[in-house]
Amino acid sequence: MDKRPDYKFIEKEIRDLWFNKRKDLFRFDISKEPRYIIDTPPPFTSGEAHMGHALGFVWMDFIARFKRLEGYNVYFPLGFDCHGLPTERKVENKLEIKREDRVRFLEACKEWTLKGIESMYNTFLRLGCSFDLYKVYRTMDKKYEALVQYTLIKMFNEGLIYRGKKPVMWCPKCRTAISMQEAGYIEKEGVLAYIKLKFGDKFVLIATTRPEMISSCVGVLIANNEYVETEDGLIVSKVFAEKNNLKIKRIIKPEELNGKEVEIPLINRRVKIYVDEDVDYNFGTGIVWVCTYGDFTDVKWKERYNLPEIICISDEGRIINSLEELNGLTVEEARRKVLDLLKDYLYRVEKIKHNVLSHTERQDCLSTLELIPKEQFFIKTLELKKKLIEWQKDIKFYPEEMRNRLISWIESMDQDWNISRSKLIWGLAFPFFKKDGKIYPIEIEDLPFDPRRDKDKIEKYRKKYGNVEFFEDEVVDVWVESSITPIAIIYYALTEGLEDVKDIEPYFEEAVKYLPVDLRQQGYEIIRTWLYDTLVRVKLLTGKLPWKEALINGMVLAEDGRKMSKSLGNAVDPNEVMDKYSPDALRYWALMASHGDDYRFTWKDVETGQAFMIKLWNIARYIYLNCSEVKIKDKPKELEKEDIEILNNLKEVVNKSFELTKEYRFQDYLKLWRKFVWEDFANGYLEKVKERVRNKDIKALWTLKYILRVIISFLHPAFPYITEKIYREIFRDEEKKESIIETSFREVISQLIL
Repeated sequence: MDKRPDYKFIEKEIRDLWFNKRKDLFRFDISKEPRYIIDTPPPFTSGEAHMGHALGFVWMDFIARFKRLEGYNVYFPLGFDCHGLPTERKVENKLEIKREDRVRFLEACKEWTLKGIESMYNTFLRLGCSFDLYKVYRTMDKKYEALVQYTLIKMFNEGLIYRGKKPVMWCPKCRTAISMQEAGYIEKEGVLAYIKLKFGDKFVLIATTRPEMISSCVGVLIANNEYVETEDGLIVSKVFAEKNNLKIKRIIKPEELNGKEVEIPLINRRVKIYVDEDVDYNFGTGIVWVCTYGDFTDVKWKERYNLPEIICISDEGRIINSLEELNGLTVEEARRKVLDLLKDYLYRVEKIKHNVLSHTERQDCLSTLELIPKEQFFIKTLELKKKLIEWQKDIKFYPEEMRNRLISWIESMDQDWNISRSKLIWGLAFPFFKKDGKIYPIEIEDLPFDPRRDKDKIEKYRKKYGNVEFFEDEVVDVWVESSITPIAIIYYALTEGLEDVKDIEPYFEEAVKYLPVDLRQQGYEIIRTWLYDTLVRVKLLTGKLPWKEALINGMVLAEDGRKMSKSLGNAVDPNEVMDKYSPDALRYWALMASHGDDYRFTWKDVETGQAFMIKLWNIARYIYLNCSEVKIKDKPKELEKEDIEILNNLKEVVNKSFELTKEYRFQDYLKLWRKFVWEDFANGYLEKVKERVRNKDIKALWTLKYILRVIISFLHPAFPYITEKIYREIFRDEEKKESIIETSFREVISQLIL
């Protein structure tokens, strides 16, 4: 063995062993028991793997390697999430290819995605991720697309998917509808405008954050509470009058206002006043107007009182069907302009900060969302709320408190899952067509189906059904594609070697038998998207849970404590870390993270990991130089007291290791082994027996070599490169195996029974 480990050489040699010479080492055989299956996240093909990927995949690889050494037939799959808006933007902005040139645009999206896959794939292999490389899937593969479309048809036939027109959350910047899972609230600056609405010779004073929607006002609502007329002719809540020291002329009961009409300024429309239990009496003046559609409360009130629908915001986020001075302006421009136009009707305008519904799932967007009625495809999820709360109880969460994120999300649901994405091209087509206003599914034999490319199939349906309409301007929400991964990975195992599977149904039904799989590992930020969506889809499709356990990690932070991102200039490339130190040192950093907690990347942690690797190498080299003639199978009949003591200590560490791994306590696992290796073994026992080693005491030599053998087995899941190299240098010839992965804990620890 070299005096110091040459990590560049070790990485090259061991990668060649794992992924070329002995590629079958990590191959999953679905027919062999006991099985252990991990539902791995298919990372979006953004082009580069980041530190969040590194953390999550190192966690999963630790589990995969540990379970293999326990004797399990492990399935550690790798997939790539290919479709989506970010790729379209890259192609449009960086490659300057317009989506109007559809064929060229789609080909460019595919090429961009393939480059991203190649880069990320190489990073994952450098990390030492022991994937089954025979079953790598991409969501843009025809085989995968066909499976997803089959699940959509199955859900449609069971009445779980429908098409309908309703107000949807629309992103003007991305030009598409999005689902609840992709939306959130962001604090933004705004206004609270107090506008006087003519009411005979008086004025009803309303407060609104959306004055630009004046042309779509169709009603005014008050609470079932006391209102007042002030001496200056304003009608407001009693609370507002008292808070603003307004002189009250008389008290007005709500029934006095109910059903009366007020006049909306500038547009001269008369609308009715309604008494409603959902009006917040303490907000503003306690009086609000209803605009279609300002927010989801407006949607509710519009339906409750059968109010007319007036759309005043276009798909591009500009004002339409309004005053001449406002038409064509952006929402923000119109908000400023209308306040100027309303100057004779304004009581006051307050600058405020408030939570605004935004496109939060796309960090490069974060645009304010508008509600616009659209005909879209939906999955019935609103009616599942109680069932989902019950279903999730049978999934074990690590840490347990992460369950609350899922429950809170389920309880907050107020709409079905919108799965249509409009005006996008780089995505999966819907396997449906419309005839005479009714929706029909494509025949299974024609999957995968894409009306933009499958002209022969389109002709087939037109000949058979006459005038039919396909959904060429819509693609499926990408979360629909990735939400069947527990099924898809088994499907790929069952159909390994088959590129074009026409008879999907029997393979699908066979895959269901293997559910739930053992583990889902992911970040907490996508509990409401990927975890929730997968629970919904898999349970509805199969009647079974997707997984038994969910292991949740936090966000990776930069050394400055902020979220790590390119835009902030504080991102660190995993390859940079591996180039400077080693994959094992990076893995040390990743495994020192705690469940669910945000975790800083620090170079100091990587350096600590590298120091541990060097210490382990030095220990191994000492044993290599002094104990090479000893055979582990030839255990001495009697050992010295100090030999027995260190072996008993090792036995305790081994037993504790199994306990910690069951709960995925990687940090405690590493601390346990680091203390044993560095303090108890190297600084303690090894120093004590050096004289015995010089005297060729077989008991000491055997104990040293045997303990090293146990150490590298239990450190292999954490540090696969250096432990594999040590195994090959010291133990390969004796055990006649090429890789430590071909061995087991059971074989190694059998000698610990003292």
